[in-house]
Amino acid sequence: MFKYVKFTKVETEHTVLEFRGDMEDVKVNNFDVDVVSIESDNEDSIDVLIASQSTEIGCALITKDEFKELVADSAQLKRIREVVATEVAKKYTIADELSMQKRAPEDVKRVAYEEYVQECVAIGYGLKLSIGY
Repeated sequence: MFKYVKFTKVETEHTVLEFRGDMEDVKVNNFDVDVVSIESDNEDSIDVLIASQSTEIGCALITKDEFKELVADSAQLKRIREVVATEVAKKYTIADELSMQKRAPEDVKRVAYEEYVQECVAIGYGLKLSIGY
């Protein structure tokens, strides 16, 4: 199960207060925006971790849709998109991709290309699922 938390990073004179994850059975996915996705099989553990955060950062639970909107342009999601593009590029150049679009939908080479692209996209979906996206 995933829960999503928005918080406000606070810089003090000596430290930075932000969401911290320190429980063995809870995985915290941090982003370059002030939001985390938290995963655990134990909802109570997630709730305990959230309650243990500094009140100064103002943790607030948000919906998955709100989370997706907040992280859509994050460095983490951009990196996943790059992974997918790199996987496609291992087999097809940009010129190849453009030429595939000109082929008939039932063309054997185009079908093979589209199947490969879908395999690469599936890698991206898997990475997104692992962070609760």
